[in-house]
Amino acid sequence: MADKIYRRTTQLSDTPKRKDDEKARKRNVIVNFRVSQKEKELIDRRIELSGLKKSDYFIESCLYQKILVKGNIRTSDTMREQLGKIAEILNASEGKDFSDVFSQEDGMTLKTIAEILLEITNKGGAG
Repeated sequence: MADKIYRRTTQLSDTPKRKDDEKARKRNVIVNFRVSQKEKELIDRRIELSGLKKSDYFIESCLYQKILVKGNIRTSDTMREQLGKIAEILNASEGKDFSDVFSQEDGMTLKTIAEILLEITNKGGAG
């Protein structure tokens, strides 16, 4: 009984406390990364100039900006693996509606790989 003196009744429960709107949250995943102080200042300035909320700025930047890739074995292996998964999906989809088997994520993956390959091709052809 003595330990109850130092604990609130809400702390005695075994179930974790949940936010009321946790189930209703559309974006419930957190993404973190580290930057230097100077990089943070530059990012904050760009966010301010954009007029967007910080979360919207990061989402827009990550999903819709042109990406620069330095080709290496890891990049090549990842692209090969992802293309293999997409090929399996397409092979298994014979006779089915394309939208039933090909997700938006699959489409984004394919688009990203195509952009990377086009960029590599353009650099190789110009060089």
